[in-house]
Order: sequence, then structure tokens, then C-alpha cells
Amino acid sequence: MLSVIIPTYNQADCLDLTLGSLARQSAGRDRFEVVVVDDASVQDVHAVVRRHEAGLNLRYVRHEANRGRSAARNSGAAAATGDRLLLMDADSLAAPDLVERHLRAPGDTGPEVVYGRRIEPTWGTFAALRQAPPDERDLLPMEGDHRDLPQSDPGVFDVYRRTGWMFGFTHNLSLSRALYEQIGGFDESFVQWGYEDTDFTYRIYRHFGRDSSCFRYDPAALCYHAPHFRDWTTEWEKTKPVLPYLVDKYRHYDIEFFTHPSDNHRRVARTLPFYEDCREFLRDHPGRVAADRVHKAVGLPDAARSLWIGFDVAAAAPAGATATIDHGADFGPDNPHLFGVRTPYADGSFDSAVHLDLWRMLTPIDLSALIMDSLRIADSALLVMSKQVRRDAGDGIGMIDDLGYFLSLVTPRYEAGIAYDDPEMAVVRLARREPAAGAAR
Repeated sequence: MLSVIIPTYNQADCLDLTLGSLARQSAGRDRFEVVVVDDASVQDVHAVVRRHEAGLNLRYVRHEANRGRSAARNSGAAAATGDRLLLMDADSLAAPDLVERHLRAPGDTGPEVVYGRRIEPTWGTFAALRQAPPDERDLLPMEGDHRDLPQSDPGVFDVYRRTGWMFGFTHNLSLSRALYEQIGGFDESFVQWGYEDTDFTYRIYRHFGRDSSCFRYDPAALCYHAPHFRDWTTEWEKTKPVLPYLVDKYRHYDIEFFTHPSDNHRRVARTLPFYEDCREFLRDHPGRVAADRVHKAVGLPDAARSLWIGFDVAAAAPAGATATIDHGADFGPDNPHLFGVRTPYADGSFDSAVHLDLWRMLTPIDLSALIMDSLRIADSALLVMSKQVRRDAGDGIGMIDDLGYFLSLVTPRYEAGIAYDDPEMAVVRLARREPAAGAAR
């Protein structure tokens, strides 16, 4: 049996439409149940549920205090009896065969997690939808699911598959109850709008060894997003604290780049595989300058508080008040794998942040973020360039070679210059500009 889990906070009219669409499923009512979790709504959600009890195998769970969507989904899963769960929202109207698409036949060994498609109807489509599901050919271009884009180009779709966790949204997603329980359900630390589903699918991705083949996007498993009012400004302000929480929770570049910038999943999905290729290119490159050589060249005092990011930095970085992000060692609780675009360290934690070569592969957007974050957590940033590690068109790897051009970009904003230069390496030092004497603050 399939259990459909629907959390709701108010949205009574949307929920009425969604339950009505589930009552008209091609799958018989004995093949699925619906669990509605009322997260302390002010509106009479229970009355809406009662109107559909005759047409659905339906149960109602209520929280007496508002606890957020993560807790609501966990309550729904605990109350459910099915061996497979379909996670929906109260404002997601189901196409007539949606449940059928998410049911699994005995012996089905397909992907563990199925992402369904969601249409964002304009008012005309929404009016037609209340009479009958619209024809695909009648939909307007902006009404489609943005995950449809990769389907037209298998090469692009491969890129998305390497970051499949990034596109899992719980308005239309199914998985086995066993997997839900194995990863511990939803993190109930998420009480505001946003990212609880990203956290959920990322943990699934990690559970399967960072293998995106556990996800499948099925555009035929279709729902429609009922129009409703959205206060994006307030929601985004409430969600901002989630981003550093995610980085600190996982300390891996997957999440680091996902959250910067947070509003462009497609850009990040295309960028991450490139960065992974860059890491592997750099890992065994014979021209990469060793960290101990860098340590001697930059001349940081042993007592300096410093953060070192690169390959094989743990053994060579100075002892004392030093932290390392060593991409040459296994990822783990004591060794994060971040590039430095967004780090979990407090403001002013270090005297210097030292970056060995990885910074050179970053796009201008991400490199700008790395510089800003480095000068948030440290007084200065030292960017090390191994001169024998160069771009070769045949490698498909792009990197900064022209330090003159780079310095021309950053000097209007920062104190910047070449701190060290020899035939093997160059080191750029960046620091915040001090306000001019008498300047207005």
C-alpha cells in the first residue's frame, strides 16, 4: 500500500482541491491511504478532511502547537500504514494517475526515490484544471517544471544526475518507508519555510554513497500547484539562517556551493561536476607546490591563527592555532571538504586563510564569494598559485593564470598584491581596506 502524507498549516481551500483530486485517482482506494497532518491550523482543516472521508481511505492527525513541516511529515509517516510513502503538499492537485505512477510493483528494483513533476498553472490553466486536467500542448512555457529542461538533452541530464539530491521537492516525491526510517525522517530543526526537503534528499544521497542513481525524475507522475499567496521576502528572511546551519551540519562542498547562490540550482548543478573534475586534476598534478614549501615561503609565524585549504595540508601546516581543510585526506567529522566559498567558522577566527590552488578553478561568482568569506573569518587571505599547474585546453580545466588581471579586479575593493614570487609559485595577499582618516562611516 502507498501512504500519501500531506502536512498543512491552514490552506483549507487548497487542501479541499487536493483531496478531491486524490478521490478521483485511477488507483482503487484500497491501494492507498491519505494522512493529513494539521500543524495547529487556525482554519478548520478537520472540516475539510471530513468532507472527503467517504471517498478516501483517510486519517487526520493534529498538532496542538505549530511545529513546522518537518515535524508534520514525521507525524504523518508515524501514523501511516503503507510500505511506501508519497510526500505531497496541501496545495498540490494530483493528476488522475498520480498514485498509480508512484505505486511499485512487486519485485520492482528501480530507483529508490521517485520525483514527480509539478506544473505551476496560470489562472487560465487553473480554471480549466478545476473541470478536467489540461492537455500538455495547451500549457504555457512558464507553467512547466524547471526539471523538464534536462530531458531534452541527455548530456545535460547527466550533469543533473550527479546532483540529483538538489532537485528533490516534497510536493510530489515517493520512497519506501524503510528508507525513510533508515535516514531518520526529516530534521525537525527546520521549523521555518525552506530547505527541509533538500536536507532530506541530501541525506538519502549520502546514504547511497553520493550516488545519484537512487533518484529518478518521472515527468508522467504529475501534480498541479494550486495558486496561493506567497510573502517571499518574509519567507526568505526567515530561511537565511538555515544556510549556515546546513554548511556546518555537513561541511562538504556539495552543500557549500548549493547555498551560494541559493536561488540558482541549475547553475550549481552544472558547476559541481566541473569542480570535482578540477579536484581530481589537481590531486595528482606533478607541478603542484607542496604545503610545507608554501609554509616556508609565506613566513607566517607559528603562533599565527591560520586556516589552510588544499591538498595534503594537514601534515605540513604549522602547529598551534591552525585549522586545515585537507582534500588529500578522507572526508570526515574532523576533516571537512570545503573550497572556502562558505565556511562554518566565526567572524575573525583566523589571522590568515591560506588557499592552495583550488581557488584558481572557481568561477568568478564563487571566487568572489571565497574572497569575501575568507576576509570575514580572517584578517588576510593568501592565494597560492603553483606556476607549473597550468590550463591545457585538452584537459578541459579552466583556471586563473593571469595574476595581473586578477589583481586589477580586486584592488578597487581590497588591499592586494604579490606577497611572494619565485619560479615555482606566486602568492597573492588580500586584506580589507582600512577606512581613510576622516572618512565618513
